[in-house]
Amino acid sequence: MLALTILLTACGFRLQGTTPLPFERLSITIPDNTQFGADVRRAIRAASPDTVIVSNEPLLKGEKPNFQAQLQQVSVSRNIREVSLNPQGRVEEYELTLIFTFRLVNARSEIILPDTTLVTVRDLPYDDNVVQAKEGEIATLFEQMQRSMVDRLMRRITSPDVIQTYERLERKAAQEK
Repeated sequence: MLALTILLTACGFRLQGTTPLPFERLSITIPDNTQFGADVRRAIRAASPDTVIVSNEPLLKGEKPNFQAQLQQVSVSRNIREVSLNPQGRVEEYELTLIFTFRLVNARSEIILPDTTLVTVRDLPYDDNVVQAKEGEIATLFEQMQRSMVDRLMRRITSPDVIQTYERLERKAAQEK
């Protein structure tokens, strides 16, 4: 076991770990009174403990924003679609879809990450003899899909290209001053 560990570290292998966000103050327009909003905030705090999540209050005319970047929710939707019917015309399978569109902008409203849409789809076999159980299963599946969506969102906003774009915009703004 020790030899394997030494061999792996010698070749440069290391666990991915978390990538902190390049900004210290982040505003989020995803409602914080939803499970999805709470999960996003929790994931950001875990991945980037030095980043402070600031309140998303409207600015007065001429007032400067108190954030360096803002994660904006453009849209979110949940859809349930009938995929197949049995010979009696009853639903045999549903398709659950969760669609989330967001963008990341800086305090000057310059786009760091343009509108990005994340889609998660799950199939659910259905039996109308156990309606209550299937309704609970649908709710559980949507919760799992949201957690998966939060993970994908975090990977996207902490990606190297997003960090480089933010830093390039900040250097440009500093040169213009």
